[in-house]
Order: sequence, then C-alpha cells, then structure tokens
Amino acid sequence: MVERKNFMLEKVLDEFKKLAAIPRPSKHEEKISNFLRDYLKSYGFEVVQDSSKNIIAEIPAICGKEDSPRTILQAHMDMVCVAEENYKFNPLEDSIKLIRTEDFLTAEGTSLGADDGMGIAEILYIVKNHENFSHGPLRIIFTVDEEQGMTGAINLDKKFLADAEFFINCDSEKFEEIVAGSAGNIHVDFSKKINFIEPKFSNALKIKFSGLHGGHSGIEISKNYANAIKLASKFLSQGNFQLAQFDGGSAPNVIPSDAEIIIGTDFSADEIFTRADLLKSNVKKIYGENLKIEITPVAMPEKFLSESDFENLIALILTIHSGVYSMRGDTVISSANIGIIRTTESVEVNILARSNVSQVLEDFTDTFAQVAKVTKFEVKFGTPAPAWDFNPDSKLLKIMAEIFERQNNFAPKILTTHGGLECSFFAVKNPKLDIVSTGTTNEFIHSPKERLHLKTVEPHVNLIIETLAQISNLPR
Repeated sequence: MVERKNFMLEKVLDEFKKLAAIPRPSKHEEKISNFLRDYLKSYGFEVVQDSSKNIIAEIPAICGKEDSPRTILQAHMDMVCVAEENYKFNPLEDSIKLIRTEDFLTAEGTSLGADDGMGIAEILYIVKNHENFSHGPLRIIFTVDEEQGMTGAINLDKKFLADAEFFINCDSEKFEEIVAGSAGNIHVDFSKKINFIEPKFSNALKIKFSGLHGGHSGIEISKNYANAIKLASKFLSQGNFQLAQFDGGSAPNVIPSDAEIIIGTDFSADEIFTRADLLKSNVKKIYGENLKIEITPVAMPEKFLSESDFENLIALILTIHSGVYSMRGDTVISSANIGIIRTTESVEVNILARSNVSQVLEDFTDTFAQVAKVTKFEVKFGTPAPAWDFNPDSKLLKIMAEIFERQNNFAPKILTTHGGLECSFFAVKNPKLDIVSTGTTNEFIHSPKERLHLKTVEPHVNLIIETLAQISNLPR
C-alpha cells in the first residue's frame, strides 16, 4: 500500500505513464494532442485544439477568487526520441517502457521523455485537483514541436496570452533553479546536390563512430562533450579516401554521439586501424571520452562524392566550430551544435546556433552565409527564436523564490539558461507577461541515459500550488 506521504508522487506518475504510452516525437504530436484534448474535456474543462495541435484549456477560479490575476501553466508535449545502439525502437509506434527504482525513473533503452512529459503530468495533476487549493483563473497551454522548431509556440494565437498576468513554464531541468531568461536560437540548414563519380580504390569500408556521451546542445554544451560528426570529418580529412555515405546525429539540439561513413581507400587494414587508434587516443586526452570505432569491409559502392564535393563537405564541417563560442563568467553566451548530417542524392548538414544576445544570432547568420559561399553549399536559416531577457523587477520571481526557500529551507538559484525555451516567443506576444520557468530535476535529457529524480516531483508540485495560492490573493 502506498504511504500517504507519497500519494502526490504516485498520482503524478500515473499521469506520466499515460503520456509514456503514446508515441510523441517532435512533428508527430497528433495522437498525444488528441488524447490531451479528450482527457481534459472528460473533466469538464473548456478546451481548444488549434490548427497546430496546441491544446489550450480553461480552469475556472475557485469560488471567491474570480477577480484574481490569470495565470498560465505551460509545457510542451513532444519529446526527443533517442535509443541505445542496437535497441529496437520505432519512435512513431512504440511506447516508452518505464523503469522505476527508489530514487529514479528511467526508460528501457530509450530517452525517458520527462522533458517535458513531467511538466504535463504535474499540470494535469494540479488541474484535476484544482478545487482543493486557492487559485484565480488558470489557463493551461500544451504546445507541440518545442524540440525541433518551436512551431507550437510560434503559431499560438496571442489572444491566449493577452489577458494573463503571470506565466509559469514547466520545462526546466533542475528543481533547485528558477530560470528567468533563456537563449535565442536559429536553425541553419546547409545542403548541396551531390555530383557522383565512380570508385577508384579497391577497398570499401564502413566505419562507425559511437560510444560518446552526447547530450543537450544548450544545457550541456559547456561540458566539452565530443561531437561524432566532427570526429568522423577529422578522420576523413587525414587520409586518401573517397566518400560514399556520411550519416550521423539524431536532432539539431542533441550533441551527436554517433556517426557512420562508407569510404573507398587504398590504405591497408593495418593503416586504417592505426589511424583509428590514434583518434581514439586523442579523444580520450581531449574530451575524456571512450570513442568506439568499428571498421567493417563492405561491397564496393557504385558511386562516390566527387572530389570537390567531398573536400567542400569536410571543409564545411571542420570550419564551423561546434561548441561554446563565448562566455560571460561561468555563463555560456553563444554556441553552435552540428547536430545532423545525412547523405542521399544530396548532403544535408543541420546546425543549431544559440545566443543569450539577439545581435549574436545575426552575426551567426552572416558568418554561416560566408562559409556556405566558400564551400559552395546552399544555406537556409529558420525563423530566429528571440532571447528571453531577464526581468529584475519580476513579481512572480520574487513570490516563487520566497515560497521555495520557505518550503525547502534553502534559497533557489536564479539564473538565465543557454537552453532555448518557448518563453521567448510568449514574451514577444505579450511583453507584459511576468514569466518564470521551473521543473523537476531531469538528468541526461535527450539521451537514453535520461532519468528523473523522483524526490523532486512532490516539492515542485507544492511550489506551483502555493505560488498559485499566493497569486490568488493579489488584486487584478
């Protein structure tokens, strides 16, 4: 029998289990959106599902608090789906298989999706129990596609933000932190139609680079994790090779932990293994990571990239720095991540650049445009996500920080994050919104190692509930 003190945790995890059972990778949120729409309607709430599949639901104020300021609780419904090497997993069809220990919730072979499934689960618990605590008018917003394009936040009608005063985003990754600002970002897509030539060497090899840490390209970019696409390109730059195929990475906002190339070469097997061992040794010295390199003979491909296409591709990847560009004290200010490379009839290289200063994003576009010109690639820039600027006069930040310290007997860390948050788009749509971002502690997000610290769930829910109660006492 579950002890009463763990009642809230169990109920929140019950909500999370429902989400984990529904596949919800970015760009494929229809199933989870429809589930949330119907689920909230079943509790009598007024629900809107917009054309982007965002969910907006109205939660009436408790009796006597109808004239209190309106607060929005928000989270995103998509997740980054990453699986362990050789683990059979179809992100469009398969559920997440949960594993629970005394301290953590993880998943079997895949990312967990606590980013941001826990935000949704907690909000569902709160609104299902909203009659049990004091609060003013509430609106919940569940957005799509946060991880790959933030199109849910971009396309959300600003009317859903216009009448609110306070906004709590539940998408941060450390319970002891309250985030009050975030980086802007821009997606950069390089592409080039490949000119193919016939093989000229006698040996063909498939080389797989794996075993690297990977991780979130915003939150973990300062940890100096190795990038598998960069390492594979370094390997290719130091030999007499032809390139038939180059694929790596899983998402623009994930530091690539693996990459695979198919090459033609006149090097002997011993020479290839010597070069591989040297690269592994260098990676261990520089990054402290154990790079795994598998070399397998394959049938000779019928076609390879032309010499100029091959040279320009390697020049592109090696010219663009993937990692931290600038810092202010201990805070990362700007960075870029080479997240994906794919080769078919064309080669595609996807990069996500970030900065807490909007002007730097403009500098990135100028720089990358010049790199594209020199390497003869086409380049397309996504819609820039603006930076969310810190507000030193935030009333909500003050309220939440005071409640946090009283509930937990230590003060929270108040900071801006280098990760991208949808808050930046909401702030643009309603500059008067008083916004903070909080969350449970989730480690190793965007990787199969992702895990939720169970002990942070109940304190985080209590923090939100008491914050809503205190807001309900404020005049509108």
